Amino acid sequence: MFDAEGSFDGVPCPECGSEATVSWHFAEGFDELECRHCGYRSDEADLAALERDAGDVLLQDESDAPPLRKKPLRA
Repeated sequence: MFDAEGSFDGVPCPECGSEATVSWHFAEGFDELECRHCGYRSDEADLAALERDAGDVLLQDESDAPPLRKKPLRA
């Protein structure tokens, strides 16, 4: 979990130009921008990539996976 502090710095949105934005300053050393007018998020592409990658793992075609080798249990 990241710790962030939001502030209204008046940074214009790159999508719509509105200054109704929130700058999120993370203690970990990075910043993100969120527009209250059009919904722009500077981390939107990164989030989409994470969701896509997670979906690739969950939706993998089982026919491409190698067969599992099962060993008998020994007591």
